[in-house]
Order: sequence, then structure tokens, then C-alpha cells
Amino acid sequence: MSRWRYRPLLWAVIILATLAAGVVVVNRVRLEEANKAVTVAVDFQQVQELARWSGLTTRETLIRLQQQGVNAVLFKEPTIADLQQEIWVKPGDEALAFFPAALQGQVRHDYTYLFTRDRELAGQLELQLENKVPGRLQVLDGPGFTALGVPLPVQELGNLGLGFPVKDLEMARQLGLLIVPQVKNWYGANPATLAATLRPLAAYRDDLAALLFSDKDLPGYPRYLVNLAAQVDQLQVPVGLVEFFPQTGINQLVMLLDKRAIRVHSISAEEMNTMSPAAALERLELAARERNVRLLIVRFRFAPGSASWLEDNLNFVGKVSKMLAADGLTTGRALPFAAFPYSRLWVFLIGLGILAAGVLLLAELGLEGPGLVLGLLGLLAWTGVLGLNYQVLLARKIMALGAAIIFPTLGLLTAWSPEPRSLRTSVAILLRTALISLLGAVAIAAILADNTFILKINQFSGVKIAFIVPLVIFAAAVIIRREGRRTGTILRGWLDADLTVKLVILAVVVAAAGLVYISRSGNDGVGLLPFEGQMRSFLGNALLARPRTKEFLLGYPFLLLSLTLGYQHRYLLLWLLGLVGQISLVNTYCHLHIPFLISLLRTFNGLWLGLLIGVLLVLAVRQAGHFWRRNGIWPG
Repeated sequence: MSRWRYRPLLWAVIILATLAAGVVVVNRVRLEEANKAVTVAVDFQQVQELARWSGLTTRETLIRLQQQGVNAVLFKEPTIADLQQEIWVKPGDEALAFFPAALQGQVRHDYTYLFTRDRELAGQLELQLENKVPGRLQVLDGPGFTALGVPLPVQELGNLGLGFPVKDLEMARQLGLLIVPQVKNWYGANPATLAATLRPLAAYRDDLAALLFSDKDLPGYPRYLVNLAAQVDQLQVPVGLVEFFPQTGINQLVMLLDKRAIRVHSISAEEMNTMSPAAALERLELAARERNVRLLIVRFRFAPGSASWLEDNLNFVGKVSKMLAADGLTTGRALPFAAFPYSRLWVFLIGLGILAAGVLLLAELGLEGPGLVLGLLGLLAWTGVLGLNYQVLLARKIMALGAAIIFPTLGLLTAWSPEPRSLRTSVAILLRTALISLLGAVAIAAILADNTFILKINQFSGVKIAFIVPLVIFAAAVIIRREGRRTGTILRGWLDADLTVKLVILAVVVAAAGLVYISRSGNDGVGLLPFEGQMRSFLGNALLARPRTKEFLLGYPFLLLSLTLGYQHRYLLLWLLGLVGQISLVNTYCHLHIPFLISLLRTFNGLWLGLLIGVLLVLAVRQAGHFWRRNGIWPG
């Protein structure tokens, strides 16, 4: 089939695929826009501390916080250290003196005894120790106290979760506050102990906002994860996925619960005391607005120089509530995202568009025949996977990775020319290039549209590949285009060139820049460059959605400059910087936990700001060129 005949057909397939992707994206936007309620929770232990230092009761402090927008309380399973005001712990030898003579004969020297005068607390401790500590639990009632003995030393009991305080849970419920229990792991968790530990929470089923876990491993994982899921399912409570705190087994638990989960963001007490209130507020805002976080755990800041910790923290909580309202979010009960509608037809059509773009890219590389063959093989494989419903998720991920490589590379290769262009023409070509990249971005956003990606249980695979492979393909393609049959000779000439100090310095700079580029291209990149944090904060506040640095500060300016200069080998680095911006554009939509409209606004802001900087860069380079030529510094 001749070149001019099949290319329009392939573009038609891409347009059809984009329309199908548009349907999926619209459904995704509706799902995201329908879920705007954010739960604002405070840590109960910190509430107690704040109350003590403010001269208020815990109840009065909760009421004051509730008036500022708090609607939930985080209850972490307390440990012995947390209950030191309500219990005292003694090893058997020391405990003997606390018992009357009639009971001293029952005291065991190899046991540790927990004493409390609170009968309700004693019942709570008995339930937890009986289910979490191996060996026989001993319960001794003394004059005005209850003692619970366990066959473990004090230090081994230190990290054990001791249940949830019933009277405090009741107080929160009476105030109309939601409850967020956080369960600790324990050794030897099994179906019986899992049921016994979580059963007391059933009385608060209607008041539970989410269930969180405290440790890196979930109780009962991996052997009894199904049993844990069954207990959580009975509570009808979503599981909390805490950002930046990976937990072994949590993703599998969420899948067992039919994706009933919400994303959680928490700033630790240690971090709160080292960052400014403005930085903490910005971090919470970005989590809720830009990452679909629906449960914010707001911790307090006990600043040494403060005149009133109570007023400081009430003001901060109030700002959190106002921030949510300003961002179009509401304070309420966070709910899991509704089930995402899945259509195999739309997914199939989107995949066809990616395959068509792949064939076009191979044609741009001069591989039209192999491109058609590979395209047909890809079509057969894609049809078979969807038809047999076999490894569909893996196939969708592969297609998404293909789109991330193909579309930015295709866009820049179609823009490439050895001839310089006018500024107006270059702007038009840049917009066309960005549009082609955006087609790939929309395809990724649609083909991976699923609650597991929105919750970040699943993620786009191959981020670093998507950032590196297009650069390699483009560099090889343009060198071959420029040199043709002389490519091998030219490359050997470059490799045989004498090593100079200038080349060494250039190689070091390029290698360092490449290392930073690769390090910052993954899901967990390196830290920010100097002043980058301040720039991000300013742009985020000014533009609502911060454009990506790789786009507005590098990609678009250098792409516009490259288009006006035309291609020469000495400008290859400029063209590659332009391609980095297109790769970044597509990569924005690979983060499915970010709302689509936020990604779209970020792309728009990156485009217009990058164009503005690019026009200034082009004019500056032209003025510098005129000056150098007038003064004989730059020949030609």
C-alpha cells in the first residue's frame, strides 16, 4: 500500500480511538467530580494533650475543634506507654507487694502484671491480652483494682495494641464525630483473634469513617488475609490507604473488599514541629485537591514560642476547612469511589489508536513495511487478549507504555526539519506537536481508567523507560535522516575525534544532567533543586495547578528555539530538551490518582507559560546572534 494512501487511514483510526477515549475520560471525570467529601480527622491522643495544656476537658477541646471543621477522630490502639496514667505495670516479683496476703500465693514470678482501677478498661485489656498474648492470661481482683498477668516481660509487651477506649469512642459518637480506628499488628494473629479484636468496633459501624492499620505488615498477613477481609467487610468500612506509607498486604486486602478504600494523607507530629503552618497547609491542600485524598489526618503543632497552643491549632484546623471549601471540596464523610464503568469495546478502540500511532512512528523511521507487519501482529494479539479476557490488565499496561513512548516521539519527528522556520510557523508546529502528545496522554488516561489506578493500588509501569526510549529513538532517527548512508562513517568520526578538555567538560555536564533527569523521572524521585520548592508553591497558588518544570521551563522553550533554528547536529541537545517536555506532558496523565481535570489544567498552564518563555528565549537568541555577527564574534 503506498505511503499516501494508508497514513490518512491510520490517522482516522487514531481520531476514532480518541473519541472512544473521550467517552471513558468523561466517565472518569464524572466519577471524580461526584466524590468531593473530605473527612478531616484529629489524633485523639494529641487532643488529650492539647486539652491538658489548655485547662479544658477532652470533650470541650473536641467541641472547639468541631466548630473549626473537624468531623472525625483518629483512635490509635494504645500501648502500655499510652495508658501509663491509667495503668501501672510491674514484673511478678515487684507486683507481689500490691496484692493482699490471700492473693499473693497466686502471683507468678515469671509473669508481668497490668494494674488498673478502671473496671471498663480492665475488660478491654482482658479481651486484648487474651487474644494477642500466647499462654494463659491471669485475672486477679484486688481491693479497688484489677490485675492482669501475662507470661511475657514488660519490654515485649511495649508494642502491643490494647484495644480501643469505649468511653472515648462513645464521647466522639455523642458529639456527632466520625471514628477512624487504627489497628496495630500482633504476633500470631489468626481467624479467631482477628474476629475477637475487631468485634468491639461493630457497635460503631455507622460511625466509622475508615479503618487504618498502624504497621508495615497487616495483622494475619499473608495466611489469614481473607479472614481479615471478612471481618472488615462485616464492619462495612472502607480501608485507608495512607500516602507514602506502603503496607504489606494492604493492596490485596482492598481487592478482597471490592476496592472499598479511600486515600489518606497524614503529617506526622515530628514533621509538624519542623515545618511552618503554611507549608503544612499547602501539603494537605495538594493531597486533597490534586491526588484524590479523601481523609486528612491533621496533627497539631506544639511550637515552643507560642503563647497559646489551643488557639494556634484551632486556627490551623479552621484554615484547613476554609482551604477545602475554596478548592470546591466539602467537609463530610469520605466515601470510596463508585465502581468505574468498564467497556471492552472502548478499551479495544483505544488500543487500535495506539497501534496505528506505532505504525505511523515506524513509517517516520523509514520502516513502513515492518511497521505494517508489526501493526497487524499487534492487532491480532490485542484482539486475542480482549476476546479471551486473558491478562487484560497487563495488556492495558503494555499499551499505555507504548503510548507513552510512541506519541511524543511521533509528534517531534513530524515537527523535525533541517530548515529554520519563522516564529509564527514554529508556534503553530509546536501546538500541533503538543496536540499529538496529548492524544497519547488521553489514550493512557482512558485505557488505564480504573479504581485501582485512582487509588494507586495499580500504577503505570515503565516510567523510566518512557522517559529514556523516546530520546534514543529520536536521536537515532534524526541522525540517520540527516546523514543517510553516511551515518556509520559520521558516527565513527565522532568516536575517533580527539579528546579535548571541552569535550570532557561537556560529557560530564551531560552525564550529570542525565542522572538528575533519570532520578527525577520515577514515582519516587530525588529531592528538589534549590528554590524549586518556593517556585512550585508560587505557581501552585497562582495558577491553581502547577505546571511541570520539564514542560514550561525546558521543553516548550527549547522546542520553540529548535524549530526556529532548524536541525543541525550541534542543535541535537536542544531538540532533545524539547522532546523532554513532550514526554513530561504524556507522563502527567500516567499518574491516574491525580484528577484528570487537574492534569489538563496543568498541561494548559505548562503550554502557555512555556510558549511565553520560549518566545522570549527565541528573541533573546536572535538579538544575541545579531550582536555577535555585527561584532565578528559569531561568523555566518
